[in-house]
This record gives sequence, C-alpha cells and structure tokens, in this order.
Amino acid sequence: MNPKDWSVSQTLMHAAKIYGEKEALFDLKRRMTYQELDTESGRLAAGLKELGVARGDRIGICLPNWNETVVLFFAAAKIGATLVPFNPMYRSHEIEYILENSKPHVLFISRAFEKQVSLSQAASLVHHVIAVRFKHKGMLSYSEIIDRNEKEMVREPIDVDEDVFCILYTSGTTGMPKGVMTVHRSVVQCAFTVSEEMHCNENDVFIVPAPLFHIFGITCNVMTAIASGARMILLEKYHPKTVLQLIEKEQVTVHQGVPTMFLKELDQEDFINYDLSTLRTGMVGAAPISPEQVQKIRKEMNFELCQSFGITETGSVTITRHDDDEKTITETVGRPLPGITVNIVDENRKPLPPGEVGEIAVYSFGNMKGYYQMPEKTREVLDDEGWFYTGDLGILDEKGNVRFVGRQKELIIRGGLNIYPQEIEAVLLKHPEISEAAVIGLPDDVLGERACAVIQLKPERSCTEDDIKQYVAERIATYKVPENILFSSEFPVTASGKIQKGKLKEQVLEHINA
Repeated sequence: MNPKDWSVSQTLMHAAKIYGEKEALFDLKRRMTYQELDTESGRLAAGLKELGVARGDRIGICLPNWNETVVLFFAAAKIGATLVPFNPMYRSHEIEYILENSKPHVLFISRAFEKQVSLSQAASLVHHVIAVRFKHKGMLSYSEIIDRNEKEMVREPIDVDEDVFCILYTSGTTGMPKGVMTVHRSVVQCAFTVSEEMHCNENDVFIVPAPLFHIFGITCNVMTAIASGARMILLEKYHPKTVLQLIEKEQVTVHQGVPTMFLKELDQEDFINYDLSTLRTGMVGAAPISPEQVQKIRKEMNFELCQSFGITETGSVTITRHDDDEKTITETVGRPLPGITVNIVDENRKPLPPGEVGEIAVYSFGNMKGYYQMPEKTREVLDDEGWFYTGDLGILDEKGNVRFVGRQKELIIRGGLNIYPQEIEAVLLKHPEISEAAVIGLPDDVLGERACAVIQLKPERSCTEDDIKQYVAERIATYKVPENILFSSEFPVTASGKIQKGKLKEQVLEHINA
C-alpha cells in the first residue's frame, strides 16, 4: 500500500513500528518516543470510546502546542472521530459560535480556557469538558482517562477520501468563521509529498512554532515530521530568542513559519551569537513576503528556505525547490506539488495564458470536502469538477511557477485602474526605516477608492509622510502612490501571523472619522 493512501492513524502506526524508541516529540516539558505516542493515543482513544465518542463525532480541542494536543490528533483518528482544534486566544463569542456550530461530544481545555468562556457555559454545549494539565472538581482530566485505560483501542477502518480528519475554522475576516472539512488523504498525502520535496528524513529535527489549530502547523509541521520519522520540538508560545536558542540546543534542521517569525529572529540584537549551522531547510508561507526578505533570511540564516502557497481549504499547493534558481525562489511561490494542478482564471473562471493576472484555482487531493453545514458557501468556491477558487490573485510564468499578487478582495480600483496592495507593500518594505507595512483601500467619492498605507517603523527610527510618498513615487507609477500614510506601533494579526486587513481597515476608518 502506498503510504500516501494511509490514514492519519496508519501513518503513526507505521512510524512507531520503524522508529519505536526514537524521540518523536518534545514540548519543553516532556519527551515522547514514537512508541509512547502510539501507545498513549491508543489508550486515549479507548477512553474516548468509553465516553461515548462514536465514529464521525467531533472532538473540540482548545489547547496550546502541547504533547497532549498531538496525542489527541492520533487518538481521534484511531476511532474515526473528527478534530475541531481552535485558538485558545479566541474571545467568548467566537468560542461559543464554534461549539454551537460543530457540536463536539467532548472538549479538551487548559486552565486558561475559563478566562475566555465560563465552564458552565461550555458544559452546556458539550457532553464532557476534560481538563488538561490541571484539576477541577467534578471535571474529568486527561491524565485520569489515560491512567484508567491500559488497553489500546482497536483502530476503526477509515475511508481516506471521505472521512473528515479535522474541521478547521477560518479566521473570519468577513462574517463568522467557516468550518473547513479536511479529509485524511489531504493531510497524509500532503505530508509525504512535502517531505519528499524538501528531502526530509529520520535525521531531521523540526521546530514547530506554528499553532496546531492551523493547517500549516498540522500538515506541514506535525504530519510531515511523522511521515519523515523525524523529531519535533513544539513551542507553546512563539518568541524569537527562544527559537534561536532551541535551534542551537536541539540541533534543529527544519524551520518553518510565517515571514514575521523569521524577520523577528533576524532582528535579535545577539542574532550572530547563535550557532544555526544545523539548519538545513524550511518553508515560509501563510502570508506575503518580499524577494529581498526571502534573500536576507536565506543568506543570514544560511539554509534552503523554500517559499510556498496554500490556504486552509486546499492545504499546501506550491513550493519552490532546492534546485530552483535564486530568482524563482525569491520572487515566486514555486510550482504545484506533485498531484496538484493550478490554473489562473478570469472572472468567468476561464483559464488565462501565462503572464496574466487572475484568480488562483486549485485542483488537488488536498481540497476541502466543504464548509461544515454551509452548502451554499461551499458551492461558491468549489465547483462540480473539484476545482477550488481561492480568491487569491496570481500569475503563472512559462515554467509553471506561481507569482502571488494578493487577495482579490484587497484589490483597490482607483478611477478604473487596478492597484495591487502587495506591489506597494514590497516597495515600502525596502525602505530602510520601515519594519512592517500594509496597504488598504479606502472609499473615495470621486475615484471610488484610494490607497492608504499603514506603516510600522523600526525601533528608534523616524520618517515623515512626505518622505515615504516621495520614496514610493520614485519606484512605481504615480497613481499607485498611497494618498494616505498612517503610522502605527502594531497591527491586528491572526494567530498564524497574517495582518487582518479587514480589522485594520475598520481601525483606520474609525481613526479618520474621529
């Protein structure tokens, strides 16, 4: 049987057979071998069955990047249940919405959960609330379930193309979050494919700062590490200095994350004092990054950083390869992974020739099954032939590489002319005083829309609005120069590090109106 046809639990089972006593996980509290991971997830699976969790039932997980989180992934997979992992930092209304929408049978929480939602409210929405790493009177704990189940659960047969492994809630920038149903094949085939393309093996050590309620953390980090027989270091909280220390101490070889993470690491005062010589490869994705930034990270961290493109609904779609030329690696997000096809389409969803800007459409084993309980929303983006329309704009070059242009919804139309925010952002990020930049469209009575740039300066640097306008005007067409320049000390971001432009726009409009 081809490993790419395995279920999630089969992937761990085979890894445990081959790498049994080898370390699989370390969350800075406890080290676990592959055999321990397989055994503990089997005992937890038996406990879940005792609690009445049946095949297809949902299991809510509101936990940080802990070993227990990974154990839960495989326990759920063994009994054919569906994971619903979500951000522990969500506010009460977001958590309540997810619980009411997905209706999980059980919910695993940390002590911090009660700061967001009352336990009585949570208990009214699920059958069992289970405490992880703390005790609460009248509440069952994770450790109790493990201790009282010495026998492992027999694995349920899984249809990898139909059975949903997880429902991941998108960070709803417009309206409430949508639950993306991701099947076993999507996660497993993607993991083995990424492992092959990045030449991963059992000697690799992954550092995992990406949250495990995000597709990037689940597939490109945890599952790719398991598929490779590698070791992984889980980070509960991201801090650039901690990452640099762990790369040196744990001899990390694979470092994957969002652009902000790498850039913060480079900005550490004592960056040059860390020994990063074990770093081999990694993937940067989930948010735009300029060619200069990619080049800087590759040069200063001295490893084969690959660019990638993917979203929750598709999993990983493209990646640059180690043998690509520098221009391809820094200026594109690479070619589609084997088994995936990408088209650039017009507003009628007809394919466009190379070199033209259009919507990125994806045909992939990784495409979602649909949005949970949202058939109309599903039909808007997933056609009958299985093509998913991302809402992202891109260009396909003659070699099949994709250049990411930006979000379709973020396109600014000024007096009938198209302005792509990412093009302006790329120019702004070359400015020596600028640390971060985001360009949004604001309503204009005459032009329809006008561009506004929100700037974060580097520490102890100064710059005026006129300085920035002049800098931009010297590098791009005049109509693209932002009419408004605002300075900010921080941006609203998602858990995966993306700037939330919808929220940023709201903040800017409130500021202007005030």
